[in-house]
Amino acid sequence: MSDEKTIKIPFKDGKMVDAVEVGFEVVKEEWNEYKLEDGTIIRFKSVVTQIVRTKEYNENNEPIYVIKSKNIASTKIMDDKLMKKGS
Repeated sequence: MSDEKTIKIPFKDGKMVDAVEVGFEVVKEEWNEYKLEDGTIIRFKSVVTQIVRTKEYNENNEPIYVIKSKNIASTKIMDDKLMKKGS
């Protein structure tokens, strides 16, 4: 931990707080699947891109982490009538 570099990040009510980026490895990333009324299947997952540990603590005296992520979605159209015709 001696190589930790403190950064400032926005926190509650616009307050800037000290934080440290924490390295991580993906253990498991699964898709959530939803079947719509029209038969379409939507797949969705959130992929973590960065985790930082703030120097703030919750009511249990545990450090508060901030997670940045990207959402990924895909669709599988089951009814060709939903597809756009032409060009």
